[in-house]
Amino acid sequence: MSPSLGPMAALTAAAALGVADFIGGLAGRRISVPTVMVGLQLSGFIMLPLAVLLLPIGWDASAALLAFAGGALGGIGIIAFYRAMSVNLIGVVAPITGVVGAGLPTIIGLIGGDRLSAWQLGGVSMGLVAIVLIGGFGREFGPRPLAGMTLAVCAGLAFGGFFVLFHAASSAGVTAFVSGRVAAIIVGLVATLMSGARPIPDRSAWRLIGFGGVLDGGGAVMYLYASRGGLLSITALLVSFYPAFTVLCARIFTGERLNAVQAVGATMAILAIVIITA
Repeated sequence: MSPSLGPMAALTAAAALGVADFIGGLAGRRISVPTVMVGLQLSGFIMLPLAVLLLPIGWDASAALLAFAGGALGGIGIIAFYRAMSVNLIGVVAPITGVVGAGLPTIIGLIGGDRLSAWQLGGVSMGLVAIVLIGGFGREFGPRPLAGMTLAVCAGLAFGGFFVLFHAASSAGVTAFVSGRVAAIIVGLVATLMSGARPIPDRSAWRLIGFGGVLDGGGAVMYLYASRGGLLSITALLVSFYPAFTVLCARIFTGERLNAVQAVGATMAILAIVIITA
Protein backbone atom coordinates (compact mmCIF):
# COMPACT_ATOMS: atom_id res chain seq x y z
CA MET A 1 0.00 0.00 0.00
CA SER A 2 1.24 3.49 -0.84
CA PRO A 3 2.05 5.53 2.31
CA SER A 4 -0.54 8.12 1.28
CA LEU A 5 -3.35 5.62 0.72
CA GLY A 6 -3.69 4.64 4.39
CA PRO A 7 -4.46 8.16 5.64
CA MET A 8 -6.72 8.81 2.65
CA ALA A 9 -8.65 5.60 3.37
CA ALA A 10 -8.91 6.51 7.07
CA LEU A 11 -10.31 9.95 6.21
CA THR A 12 -12.74 8.39 3.74
CA ALA A 13 -13.87 6.07 6.55
CA ALA A 14 -14.29 9.10 8.82
CA ALA A 15 -16.52 10.86 6.28
CA ALA A 16 -18.66 7.77 5.66
CA LEU A 17 -19.04 6.92 9.34
CA GLY A 18 -19.73 10.54 10.29
CA VAL A 19 -22.59 10.89 7.82
CA ALA A 20 -23.90 7.43 8.74
CA ASP A 21 -23.95 8.41 12.41
CA PHE A 22 -25.92 11.55 11.62
CA ILE A 23 -28.47 9.48 9.70
CA GLY A 24 -28.64 6.92 12.50
CA GLY A 25 -29.09 9.65 15.07
CA LEU A 26 -31.98 11.14 13.12
CA ALA A 27 -33.62 7.74 12.69
CA GLY A 28 -33.13 7.06 16.42
CA ARG A 29 -35.38 10.03 17.19
CA ARG A 30 -38.22 8.38 15.27
CA ILE A 31 -37.97 4.68 16.06
CA SER A 32 -36.19 2.43 18.58
CA VAL A 33 -32.40 2.90 18.60
CA PRO A 34 -31.62 -0.88 18.66
CA THR A 35 -33.97 -1.33 15.68
CA VAL A 36 -32.09 1.38 13.80
CA MET A 37 -28.79 -0.31 14.58
CA VAL A 38 -29.96 -3.71 13.33
CA GLY A 39 -31.19 -2.12 10.10
CA LEU A 40 -27.91 -0.28 9.57
CA GLN A 41 -25.80 -3.37 10.13
CA LEU A 42 -27.94 -5.53 7.85
CA SER A 43 -27.97 -3.02 5.00
CA GLY A 44 -24.21 -2.54 5.41
CA PHE A 45 -23.68 -6.00 3.94
CA ILE A 46 -24.35 -4.36 0.57
CA MET A 47 -20.72 -3.22 0.76
CA LEU A 48 -19.43 -6.82 0.86
CA PRO A 49 -18.29 -6.62 -2.81
CA LEU A 50 -16.14 -3.60 -1.90
CA ALA A 51 -14.65 -5.62 0.95
CA VAL A 52 -13.86 -8.48 -1.44
CA LEU A 53 -12.24 -6.00 -3.84
CA LEU A 54 -10.03 -4.20 -1.31
CA LEU A 55 -9.39 -6.68 1.49
CA PRO A 56 -7.68 -10.09 1.66
CA ILE A 57 -9.87 -13.17 1.56
CA GLY A 58 -9.01 -15.97 3.93
CA TRP A 59 -9.91 -17.58 7.23
CA ASP A 60 -8.12 -16.62 10.44
CA ALA A 61 -9.91 -17.88 13.54
CA SER A 62 -8.13 -15.62 16.03
CA ALA A 63 -8.67 -12.53 13.86
CA ALA A 64 -12.31 -13.48 13.37
CA LEU A 65 -12.75 -13.63 17.15
CA LEU A 66 -11.07 -10.25 17.57
CA ALA A 67 -13.34 -8.76 14.92
CA PHE A 68 -16.40 -10.37 16.53
CA ALA A 69 -15.48 -8.81 19.88
CA GLY A 70 -14.83 -5.50 18.15
CA GLY A 71 -18.16 -5.68 16.33
CA ALA A 72 -19.95 -6.37 19.60
CA LEU A 73 -18.29 -3.36 21.23
CA GLY A 74 -19.10 -1.27 18.17
CA GLY A 75 -22.74 -2.35 18.38
CA ILE A 76 -22.92 -1.34 22.03
CA GLY A 77 -21.25 1.96 21.15
CA ILE A 78 -23.71 2.66 18.33
CA ILE A 79 -26.71 2.07 20.60
CA ALA A 80 -25.26 4.37 23.28
CA PHE A 81 -24.26 6.97 20.67
CA TYR A 82 -27.62 7.10 18.91
CA ARG A 83 -29.41 7.19 22.24
CA ALA A 84 -27.19 10.10 23.32
CA MET A 85 -28.05 12.00 20.13
CA SER A 86 -31.75 11.42 20.77
CA VAL A 87 -31.58 13.24 24.15
CA ASN A 88 -28.91 15.85 23.41
CA LEU A 89 -27.60 18.00 20.57
CA ILE A 90 -25.84 16.03 17.84
CA GLY A 91 -23.14 18.70 17.61
CA VAL A 92 -22.26 18.22 21.29
CA VAL A 93 -22.52 14.45 21.58
CA ALA A 94 -20.47 13.55 18.48
CA PRO A 95 -17.23 15.33 19.48
CA ILE A 96 -17.33 13.97 23.04
CA THR A 97 -17.60 10.46 21.65
CA GLY A 98 -14.92 11.25 19.09
CA VAL A 99 -12.27 12.45 21.51
CA VAL A 100 -12.79 9.51 23.87
CA GLY A 101 -12.81 7.08 20.95
CA ALA A 102 -9.62 8.60 19.56
CA GLY A 103 -7.79 8.83 22.87
CA LEU A 104 -8.03 5.15 23.81
CA PRO A 105 -6.44 3.63 20.66
CA THR A 106 -3.89 6.44 20.47
CA ILE A 107 -2.65 5.67 23.99
CA ILE A 108 -2.69 1.92 23.37
CA GLY A 109 -0.84 2.35 20.09
CA LEU A 110 1.91 4.45 21.68
CA ILE A 111 2.25 2.02 24.59
CA GLY A 112 2.38 -0.85 22.09
CA GLY A 113 5.37 0.65 20.31
CA ASP A 114 4.01 2.95 17.59
CA ARG A 115 6.93 5.24 16.71
CA LEU A 116 5.91 8.71 15.65
CA SER A 117 8.04 11.63 14.58
CA ALA A 118 7.95 14.87 16.54
CA TRP A 119 5.75 16.36 13.83
CA GLN A 120 3.30 13.44 14.01
CA LEU A 121 3.14 13.66 17.80
CA GLY A 122 2.35 17.34 17.42
CA GLY A 123 -0.33 16.51 14.86
CA VAL A 124 -1.86 13.86 17.13
CA SER A 125 -1.97 16.33 20.03
CA MET A 126 -3.49 19.02 17.84
CA GLY A 127 -6.04 16.54 16.50
CA LEU A 128 -7.22 15.55 19.96
CA VAL A 129 -7.61 19.20 20.94
CA ALA A 130 -9.45 19.87 17.69
CA ILE A 131 -11.97 17.11 18.37
CA VAL A 132 -12.67 18.68 21.78
CA LEU A 133 -13.09 22.17 20.30
CA ILE A 134 -15.41 20.94 17.56
CA GLY A 135 -17.82 20.18 20.39
CA GLY A 136 -18.21 23.88 21.11
CA PHE A 137 -18.61 23.39 24.84
CA GLY A 138 -19.88 26.91 25.45
CA ARG A 139 -23.24 26.14 23.85
CA GLU A 140 -26.52 24.81 25.18
CA PHE A 141 -26.46 21.06 25.67
CA GLY A 142 -30.07 20.04 25.12
CA PRO A 143 -32.89 18.81 27.37
CA ARG A 144 -30.94 16.04 29.19
CA PRO A 145 -27.28 17.11 29.25
CA LEU A 146 -25.95 14.71 31.90
CA ALA A 147 -27.59 11.65 30.37
CA GLY A 148 -26.43 12.60 26.89
CA MET A 149 -22.83 13.25 27.93
CA THR A 150 -22.62 10.04 29.99
CA LEU A 151 -23.88 8.00 27.05
CA ALA A 152 -21.46 9.84 24.74
CA VAL A 153 -18.48 8.91 26.93
CA CYS A 154 -19.62 5.26 27.11
CA ALA A 155 -20.02 5.22 23.34
CA GLY A 156 -16.52 6.65 22.92
CA LEU A 157 -14.99 3.94 25.08
CA ALA A 158 -16.83 1.27 23.08
CA PHE A 159 -15.75 2.81 19.76
CA GLY A 160 -12.15 3.02 21.01
CA GLY A 161 -12.25 -0.70 21.76
CA PHE A 162 -13.74 -1.31 18.32
CA PHE A 163 -10.88 0.60 16.65
CA VAL A 164 -8.24 -1.34 18.59
CA LEU A 165 -9.74 -4.79 17.94
CA PHE A 166 -10.55 -4.15 14.27
CA HIS A 167 -7.04 -2.84 13.69
CA ALA A 168 -5.66 -6.04 15.22
CA ALA A 169 -8.00 -8.14 13.05
CA SER A 170 -7.38 -6.24 9.80
CA SER A 171 -5.19 -9.03 8.40
CA ALA A 172 -8.33 -11.20 8.17
CA GLY A 173 -9.88 -8.75 5.70
CA VAL A 174 -13.29 -9.91 4.53
CA THR A 175 -13.59 -12.33 7.46
CA ALA A 176 -13.15 -9.43 9.89
CA PHE A 177 -15.76 -7.34 8.05
CA VAL A 178 -18.38 -10.10 8.13
CA SER A 179 -17.60 -11.24 11.67
CA GLY A 180 -17.83 -7.72 13.05
CA ARG A 181 -21.18 -7.01 11.45
CA VAL A 182 -22.66 -10.32 12.58
CA ALA A 183 -21.65 -9.51 16.16
CA ALA A 184 -23.19 -6.04 15.94
CA ILE A 185 -26.44 -7.50 14.60
CA ILE A 186 -26.58 -9.98 17.49
CA VAL A 187 -26.06 -7.14 19.99
CA GLY A 188 -28.83 -5.17 18.29
CA LEU A 189 -31.26 -8.09 18.31
CA VAL A 190 -30.60 -8.75 22.00
CA ALA A 191 -31.21 -5.07 22.74
CA THR A 192 -34.49 -5.09 20.82
CA LEU A 193 -35.67 -8.15 22.74
CA MET A 194 -34.76 -6.54 26.05
CA SER A 195 -36.52 -3.30 25.17
CA GLY A 196 -39.54 -4.90 23.52
CA ALA A 197 -38.88 -3.05 20.26
CA ARG A 198 -39.36 -4.40 16.74
CA PRO A 199 -36.23 -6.24 15.58
CA ILE A 200 -36.60 -5.02 11.99
CA PRO A 201 -37.41 -1.42 10.95
CA ASP A 202 -40.71 -0.58 9.27
CA ARG A 203 -40.73 -0.34 5.50
CA SER A 204 -41.15 3.44 5.71
CA ALA A 205 -37.82 3.78 7.54
CA TRP A 206 -35.75 1.57 5.27
CA ARG A 207 -34.80 4.25 2.75
CA LEU A 208 -33.10 6.42 5.39
CA ILE A 209 -31.63 3.51 7.36
CA GLY A 210 -30.53 1.71 4.20
CA PHE A 211 -28.57 4.74 3.01
CA GLY A 212 -26.94 5.06 6.42
CA GLY A 213 -26.11 1.36 6.43
CA VAL A 214 -24.35 1.56 3.06
CA LEU A 215 -22.18 4.39 4.39
CA ASP A 216 -21.52 2.56 7.65
CA GLY A 217 -20.50 -0.62 5.81
CA GLY A 218 -18.26 1.35 3.46
CA GLY A 219 -16.65 3.12 6.38
CA ALA A 220 -15.87 -0.21 8.08
CA VAL A 221 -14.26 -1.53 4.88
CA MET A 222 -12.12 1.59 4.49
CA TYR A 223 -11.00 1.44 8.12
CA LEU A 224 -9.90 -2.18 7.71
CA TYR A 225 -8.11 -1.22 4.49
CA ALA A 226 -6.33 1.69 6.20
CA SER A 227 -5.42 -0.49 9.19
CA ARG A 228 -3.56 -3.05 7.09
CA GLY A 229 -0.59 -0.75 6.57
CA GLY A 230 -1.08 2.00 9.12
CA LEU A 231 -0.22 2.59 12.75
CA LEU A 232 -3.08 2.25 15.22
CA SER A 233 -2.34 5.62 16.82
CA ILE A 234 -2.57 7.40 13.45
CA THR A 235 -5.31 5.42 11.71
CA ALA A 236 -7.72 5.49 14.65
CA LEU A 237 -7.15 9.20 15.17
CA LEU A 238 -7.89 10.06 11.55
CA VAL A 239 -11.06 7.95 11.57
CA SER A 240 -12.04 9.70 14.80
CA PHE A 241 -12.48 12.93 12.85
CA TYR A 242 -15.93 11.55 11.94
CA PRO A 243 -17.60 13.99 14.41
CA ALA A 244 -16.65 16.84 12.09
CA PHE A 245 -18.81 15.30 9.37
CA THR A 246 -21.63 14.54 11.81
CA VAL A 247 -21.58 18.14 13.08
CA LEU A 248 -21.49 19.47 9.51
CA CYS A 249 -24.55 17.41 8.60
CA ALA A 250 -26.32 18.66 11.72
CA ARG A 251 -25.54 22.22 10.67
CA ILE A 252 -26.78 21.74 7.11
CA PHE A 253 -29.86 19.61 7.69
CA THR A 254 -31.09 20.45 11.20
CA GLY A 255 -29.86 24.00 11.64
CA GLU A 256 -27.46 23.37 14.53
CA ARG A 257 -25.00 26.26 14.35
CA LEU A 258 -21.21 26.10 14.54
CA ASN A 259 -19.85 28.68 16.95
CA ALA A 260 -16.45 30.37 16.91
CA VAL A 261 -14.86 27.67 19.09
CA GLN A 262 -16.03 24.93 16.72
CA ALA A 263 -14.67 26.89 13.75
CA VAL A 264 -11.26 27.05 15.44
CA GLY A 265 -11.49 23.31 16.11
CA ALA A 266 -12.31 22.56 12.48
CA THR A 267 -9.32 24.63 11.34
CA MET A 268 -7.04 22.82 13.79
CA ALA A 269 -8.39 19.46 12.56
CA ILE A 270 -7.42 20.31 8.99
CA LEU A 271 -3.93 21.38 10.09
CA ALA A 272 -3.56 18.20 12.17
CA ILE A 273 -4.47 16.05 9.17
CA VAL A 274 -1.91 17.85 7.00
CA ILE A 275 0.82 17.41 9.65
CA ILE A 276 0.05 13.73 10.29
CA THR A 277 -0.12 12.73 6.64
CA ALA A 278 2.74 14.88 5.33
